[in-house]
Amino acid sequence: MRKIATFFYIDALNSSFLNPSIMPFLSDLATNHYYKELENVAGYSFAIQSCMLSGKYPEETNHWMPYFYSPQKSSTLFKTFNKVGTLFALDKTPRLRYMLTEGTRWFVLKEGVHANNIPFNVIDKMAIYPYYYMCELPFFHKLRELLERECQASLAYIGPPKIRSNIYGPLLKYIQASNHKVEFIIAYDDRLDMLGHEFGPYSTECLRYAKSLDTVLRRVYQKLKRRFETDLTFIVFSDHGQCEKTYEFNLLFELGKNGLNLAEDYFCFVDATLALFWPENEVVQEKILKILGGNESGQVISEDRQEKYHIKFNDKRYGEIIFVLKPGGTFSPNFFSPFGSMKGLHGYLPEEGLQKGFLISDENLSYSYDHVKNFRDFSLNISPS
Repeated sequence: MRKIATFFYIDALNSSFLNPSIMPFLSDLATNHYYKELENVAGYSFAIQSCMLSGKYPEETNHWMPYFYSPQKSSTLFKTFNKVGTLFALDKTPRLRYMLTEGTRWFVLKEGVHANNIPFNVIDKMAIYPYYYMCELPFFHKLRELLERECQASLAYIGPPKIRSNIYGPLLKYIQASNHKVEFIIAYDDRLDMLGHEFGPYSTECLRYAKSLDTVLRRVYQKLKRRFETDLTFIVFSDHGQCEKTYEFNLLFELGKNGLNLAEDYFCFVDATLALFWPENEVVQEKILKILGGNESGQVISEDRQEKYHIKFNDKRYGEIIFVLKPGGTFSPNFFSPFGSMKGLHGYLPEEGLQKGFLISDENLSYSYDHVKNFRDFSLNISPS
């Protein structure tokens, strides 16, 4: 008899979608079976997935963002961009810089996150991990080895970057072809996250996909339940939600009008909702703290709060100053998305409701799952030998 645990990882599924008018199947599972809101970490999916797979907080693994400050580890490509871009002053034409970076990386460096808006005058200070998706993280391979050794269970992944348009057909084919007695299968769907960023989390496009997704999940559940009955554990997980963009904040302009210049006085990485700073000296650091401390768009994450959120690192790879916006805000311009164009945002502080994850199951789970980092032990517990 085979034991199957399917873990449907739906990136950026808002809990407000769990109602009969949008997602009746998941709404019924959440209401009448098992639903649990999960505490999360600050940051984006890279941080969350690293935390899930390792069972450790970011400060324990040094995995929080896919990019970090490390001039000595910056790629040859980034150093070349720095020399060429500085020589031809390409930072003065952001769209040309973006197109050049995007096109070159597509041909030369396809791995990892494509942070295509990093100004050329500072790009040689950044290093980027050569992996981004869950199945590429080193923690995934370690967990797979642990499951095989401790539970004689297989860990499989269905989703991007290899499978993107429809993960559910390949999932059923994989289960049919596989002969493992105990399987834990992660099916990762990031379509809702992408639609939310592009059109907004409550857009027609997102609602339409959420409804179709609910129908597909119902059909998959019915097929698997008929085959495996009580030997199936059916789980749906969301790592965070999204909120509508309500305001933009030009961080670099704000610092510039106070006499601080990027690359001369400080270096920073500006993501959609988080900004990391490395000041040139203590005088600049105090000035940045004063400017940011008086800004109502967000807040500096103090050292005490960094400890609380488990992002207080031994080195300064993720910044000497960390600034986070309030929900609904985005930095524009930023170094990740093209020209601050995203209409749906996440990556705020863990206590914000939209930053929390949740888990739904068709059966009551004996293992306590309160935080996203419990996933590692949860997978070991739910896949007994």
